[in-house]
Order: sequence, then C-alpha cells, then structure tokens
Amino acid sequence: MSKALPFVRRALIVAAVVLSIALLWQAAITGFGIPPYIVPRPMAVMGALVDDWSKIASHAGFTLLAAALGLTTSALLASAIAISFSLRPTLEQASMPIVLMFRSTPVAALAPIMTLMLGRGIGTSIAVVSIIAFFPILVNLMRGISATDPNAAELLHVYGATPMQQMRLVRLRFALPYLFTGLRVSATSALLGAMLSEWITGSPGMGKLILDSGEMRETELLWATVLTSVVVSLCVFWTTSAAEARLLRWKA
Repeated sequence: MSKALPFVRRALIVAAVVLSIALLWQAAITGFGIPPYIVPRPMAVMGALVDDWSKIASHAGFTLLAAALGLTTSALLASAIAISFSLRPTLEQASMPIVLMFRSTPVAALAPIMTLMLGRGIGTSIAVVSIIAFFPILVNLMRGISATDPNAAELLHVYGATPMQQMRLVRLRFALPYLFTGLRVSATSALLGAMLSEWITGSPGMGKLILDSGEMRETELLWATVLTSVVVSLCVFWTTSAAEARLLRWKA
C-alpha cells in the first residue's frame, strides 16, 4: 500500500494540473471572446478526441513507429561512431568537422532530398528522425566515455586489458547515464522530426492529420491531435526515464 501512495499522489497532481489548464483555457475563451473556429472549447476538443479516437490513434501509431525506428537507428549509429572516436582519436579529429557540418544543415532542407531518395513512405520519416536524434546521443555518449573513472581504467590496463575490453567492461558502463540523457533529449525531438517529415511528404501520421484538419477547418480535430502529440511526447519522456532508473539501479 505504501508503495502505491507516490503513484497515487503523482496521478492526483497530474489530474489537478490538467483540470487547471482546462479551466484557464475556458476562461480565456470566455474572457477574450475567442471564436470557436480559432480556439475551440475544451469540451469540444474532448468530444473530437472521443469521436475520432480510432483515426487519431492510427496516425499516432504510425508516427510513433517512425520515431522509434529512427531513434533506434540513430542510437546504434551514434554508439558505433562514439566508440570508434574513443578508440581512434585521429579518426575523431578528421571526422568531427564533417559531423558538425551535417548537423548544421537545416532538417527542413534535407527532408525534400530524403523524399526524392526514399519516397514518401516511412523510410523518409526514419531518415529525418535519425538525423535529428543522432547528434545529442553522440555528444552525450562521447562525454560519458571520456568521464570514465581513471582508477578503474588504469586497473584494467595493469591487468593487460585491451582498449576494446576496457571499453566493454568499464567505459560503456560509466557512459550509460550520459547515453540515457541523450536519449531523453532525442526521444521528444524524434516525434517532432517524424511529424515534420509527415508535413513535407504527406505520409500518414499526426503531422499529416494536423495539416489536413487545419486545411479542412476541423478545428476540434486539429486541437485534439495536437494534445495527443503532447501526451505522447510526455509518455515517451517518462518511459525513457523509467527505463534509465530500472537499468541503472546498480549505480544507486
């Protein structure tokens, strides 16, 4: 029973915050006389959320799939490059300017190129998400690898461990908290990247649903989809934090 109390307390706090936002939302509409075709009433948005739930869930599932695949791809690629840079510093010095140049290119400019190369399906969304999520994971993982306890690394060196063994046994363990920091930052950005790709390519997803509902003046559906994207982003962030807490219990 005592273990359930913190969860209940957090649930009540979230419910109170949501209710407060809804009341402020309604008060702002009433006080400023905002017409419903610009900002609908909270109950109208909830009605659209209930009536069009299957459509919203279908598009949200497509966006989540693209974000998850793109995030996984970027995490694997960033991990491989970070390990390579740590083992070969000269490779880092030669390649980092290219990585920085690639990172500085606007994603909105790359998305049409990705569309020409990969088509208007989920492949473009995965590529866009991978580009957005790659750099935060790479930077945090490189920082984590370099933050290894020197005493632990020296101990393995004394015992004759190879650089790769040191990486596997010590450095990656110390880098895990940094990896999860990068994942938390990139996870929410991955959803935005997937939605950006859907706006540009017209592929299914929350981005396309927001664009279509805006063009058709379905304001309630538009706001319901936006709220769904916010809730999904929060759930992704909380899931990443929960996975970090569970996998890094040994560090406590």
